[in-house]
Amino acid sequence: MNNRYIMGYKVNSNIKYFRPNTILFENEHSKISVSMINDALDYILSIISIHFPPADSYKKARKVFNAVKMILANKQIVPLKKEELKLAVDVLEEVVNLSAKSNEEKQNNAKCAGLCKMMIDKFSSDANI
Repeated sequence: MNNRYIMGYKVNSNIKYFRPNTILFENEHSKISVSMINDALDYILSIISIHFPPADSYKKARKVFNAVKMILANKQIVPLKKEELKLAVDVLEEVVNLSAKSNEEKQNNAKCAGLCKMMIDKFSSDANI
């Protein structure tokens, strides 16, 4: 069996149905569940809504993040374009770099952005997106 890894985490590719405690990624030190990814997505979406203008790039990034949330809620989505996925990752990097006011907030942003990026990477290579 060929295991896939993203950011040092093994990807659990045998998931048929998502539940909050479903483990999506794991390594020897930690496990990342659906609920952790949803929390990170909610956090990033709130930062975008509060700190960034309603520009087209942020609207497209929100579309991607909301699509990932829908997938994790076991709902069907309209397929996303590769350009939208790349834009969402670019927005994640911008959020981490520009919105934080303290080192602690910057670290939290980076952690949430990393989790979101893992999901985008996972689903961009799956048939779902």
